[in-house]
Amino acid sequence: MNGRRGHGVIIGPGSCITFAREGYRFFDFKLRDIIESLMNPHLWSFVFKNFRMSMNELYRDLNARTFVRSGQKLIPSLRANMVENSFAGVMGQIFGKNGEAVTDYVLERKTLNGKVLNIRNAPSPACTASLAIAEIVTDAAQEDFNWSKDMGSADFDLPREVPIEENSFLLKRAAERM
Repeated sequence: MNGRRGHGVIIGPGSCITFAREGYRFFDFKLRDIIESLMNPHLWSFVFKNFRMSMNELYRDLNARTFVRSGQKLIPSLRANMVENSFAGVMGQIFGKNGEAVTDYVLERKTLNGKVLNIRNAPSPACTASLAIAEIVTDAAQEDFNWSKDMGSADFDLPREVPIEENSFLLKRAAERM
């Protein structure tokens, strides 16, 4: 739950598979994206390891009464007539070979003959730690592309209050540098 927009409260986010890579509405549908998702063995491994949670998330997204009941666990006075549809966001999720959801950024380095550095996955705290993450990405790019340190890289101290997730390798590494 997130208090925003005056006195309103946003209930969510929920996690549910979309039927299109950029599907911001429930009925957005791209057959190619669905086939790609359904052919991913790591997704199926995740679903089977977390079957009850996966089905509960899907059901809660489809059933308004169940959605409201979930919200009432935190706000007992919440009623169905107080709830309206809000915005949807789409976040890519990487699943490891073991069927676990990857909870950190993944740097895919030196792709396309060493010309591209991809940053995959976008877990929280995302923007909360963006300066620390930017420093790590910049360091990787300097190393991969043989950039010198004096090519305009920022020279500033990062705030020490950046929250660090315990299981986050990249964020821990950034914290060590502060």
